[in-house]
Amino acid sequence: ICAGHCYSSLMTESRFNTSKPLSISMVLHRSCLQNVRTTLESLIIALQNANLIASITMVDQSLDKQYASDIHVLCKAFSADPRLTVELVITRDNRGYGAGHNRALLGSDSDLHLILNPDVKLDPEALVRATALFQDQPGLVLLAPRSVDISGREDFIAKGYPSVLVLALRAFAPNWLQGLFRNRLAAYELQHLPTSGAPQAVTLVSGCCMWVRGDALRAVRGFNEDYFLYFEDYDLSLRLAEHGKVMRAPNVLITHFGGNAARKGFRHIGWFAAGGWRFFSQWGWKFF
Repeated sequence: ICAGHCYSSLMTESRFNTSKPLSISMVLHRSCLQNVRTTLESLIIALQNANLIASITMVDQSLDKQYASDIHVLCKAFSADPRLTVELVITRDNRGYGAGHNRALLGSDSDLHLILNPDVKLDPEALVRATALFQDQPGLVLLAPRSVDISGREDFIAKGYPSVLVLALRAFAPNWLQGLFRNRLAAYELQHLPTSGAPQAVTLVSGCCMWVRGDALRAVRGFNEDYFLYFEDYDLSLRLAEHGKVMRAPNVLITHFGGNAARKGFRHIGWFAAGGWRFFSQWGWKFF
């Protein structure tokens, strides 16, 4: 770690009985600065509505001096807000998405941790509703929000257990071929789940936005760093499920600007394939 900068702090009472009720980690890799700004702005509004304070560790793995300078300026711009402590960590290497988050979350002693991508806008009431669920359900260890894309369409970030066929179709198949398997794809994406009502049990949660109970996260030692990119969130979901309930909350809403991760070029295809092989080898192969 080459630098750490702490910009603001506040200690107040909250509905969690710790001095640091919420910790957050965010991993950056030349992430769009405007998206990062939007994410932080939405986070502050959500904190205000929930009457919470939080600390966020932003881990920049871009290995780019100019980007590091730019993100430093952006983080400093949020230093005046008393609800959010921002720590920027600039790394000398890039060991992958999960390893980046582990730099932050494994040092946290908070009751609740939010794993957050820099392309997610939180609904103003997201933290109110998420923290209430963790208080009401002691057995809950991992919570997924309901997600929509920037056009308001459903972005299915809670999933069922995948098959090799489904992942290959999503990653590489043209639309007409995907249409022939629409029922299989819909089942994997849990498209049958309602957009309102009570939380539902799910198998897997996307790493773009995961609320995790702190003691469970520390018990599993965070992400498995053998995954460089892709499937580390699925692996974490299954390991956390051994400690309690994994659920999706329709009334906890985010807007996700990213997605479609398997269509980003040959390097990402390689990481996707390697992550998939490791995941199925560890958790069991399902071909169809």
